[in-house]
Amino acid sequence: MAKQLNVAIIGCGGISGAHIPNILKTPEIHLVATMDVIEEGVSRSGRRVGARVRAEEGNADYYTTDLDRILSDPDIDALLICSTHDTHADIAIKACAAGKHIFAEKPLAMTLDEARQVQKAVHESGVQLMSGWWFKHSPVTKRLREVIPQPYYTLFTCRVSYDKPNDPEGPYGRDGILDNSGYNLHWIWHVMRSQPVEILAMGYDGQPTNTSTIIIRFANGGIGTSVFSTVGSGGALPKHYAEVLAGSVSAATVRFGNLTFQGTDEPGIEHNEYHNGFDEEMSMFAKLCLEGGPCPMDAWEACIPTLIFEKAIESMRTHQPVPVNIKEEFYLPDGNLPPSIENFGDVG
Repeated sequence: MAKQLNVAIIGCGGISGAHIPNILKTPEIHLVATMDVIEEGVSRSGRRVGARVRAEEGNADYYTTDLDRILSDPDIDALLICSTHDTHADIAIKACAAGKHIFAEKPLAMTLDEARQVQKAVHESGVQLMSGWWFKHSPVTKRLREVIPQPYYTLFTCRVSYDKPNDPEGPYGRDGILDNSGYNLHWIWHVMRSQPVEILAMGYDGQPTNTSTIIIRFANGGIGTSVFSTVGSGGALPKHYAEVLAGSVSAATVRFGNLTFQGTDEPGIEHNEYHNGFDEEMSMFAKLCLEGGPCPMDAWEACIPTLIFEKAIESMRTHQPVPVNIKEEFYLPDGNLPPSIENFGDVG
């Protein structure tokens, strides 16, 4: 068994920079190369980005603007896909064809058609794929699910400040519903521990817009509500707020910095660093590729937000609830849901 995983970063914008410190502190990972269409530039926030920049920060052996060079490099075992969100599926499929393991930033797929293509490629190639809806790994989420195994209702809000309820790219664009509040959708499903059966969604002015509310009805009768607002983040609540109601017991978290319970003597979490969970992803991925075992977030679980999102857009357009049947939407080579879906992300 190999003792080190040789990786390349694809896409050297903002999120790749957040992964660099975690790569450097994971001894099982060696950064061989970085790839981006630009060698060096400046992001919208004024930060240095580009293949050369990330190579310097991560002590990579080389950098390039040529994806094919990365895919054909026999010394590279795995790709960390950190490119723009609408390229993740295509690059993941190419990585499967090249026999490279994959860590793909969220969202893995923008549409259900892309989701099925990626799932099929992963199944047929046998490579490992892990994706990055990391709130699942937060100590706040883990503790909440220990105390409340199956709630009746879950609310998750994500609020950011832009000028309008939508942007020119709409819900599919950068900073759109799936890119920003896909976390809401995965977390609600993971916490509710039931499969979605119906989606009702509303956008601003009756149109599919980023500012929206998505209501999810689950097979066990429970309800989840995802609220995404692009028109302000002031007031008492920060960007992320979630509450979980289970009759006599309830819980709430403010930006995953704490966890408070009501109706029980079970202790919550007084303080949690926001990125706990994200910071462990690289070590999880290295262990998955080097040792095998259950995947912390496989290609099926990672596409739960894509499924809910696509049905929500349909609901916004038709102004009607939309039924959901996961078995009819995902690629299932044997006709059965994988354990990651059957067990709502509990993979051992």
